[in-house]
Amino acid sequence: MKIGTHFDDYEFACNCERHEVDENGHNVLDHIIDKRLVDLLDAIRERLGVPLTVTSGYRCEEHNKEVGGVSNSQHVLGTAADITYDDVDVEYLAEVAEACGQELGIEGGIGTYYHQGFVHVDVRGYAARWNDLD
Repeated sequence: MKIGTHFDDYEFACNCERHEVDENGHNVLDHIIDKRLVDLLDAIRERLGVPLTVTSGYRCEEHNKEVGGVSNSQHVLGTAADITYDDVDVEYLAEVAEACGQELGIEGGIGTYYHQGFVHVDVRGYAARWNDLD
């Protein structure tokens, strides 16, 4: 089911094996994803002009612990996504996320993971910035 212009609900489902699977083999989303997050990702997708891949959307608490997520992870709240695209330029992706958030009036976190090739975006309500180089 579409939950944005460019995204289906299963793209945000927890990646662990504890969850129900649909007829297409996708994990079923069993949590509400914040509409501001979907709006932000749609804006980023539009700006880039290429499909985004959500590598991690919602995480159940057990899966969040398994992957080393912090106890107050925005992923557990349905307010965060880790995103990438083919031949990703993480610096550029983070810049686009920043610009789109500002245009939409959405404050949140942007984590730039150069070594893993993705950017974390969230809609926590205040600015937070980090990277894996520090």
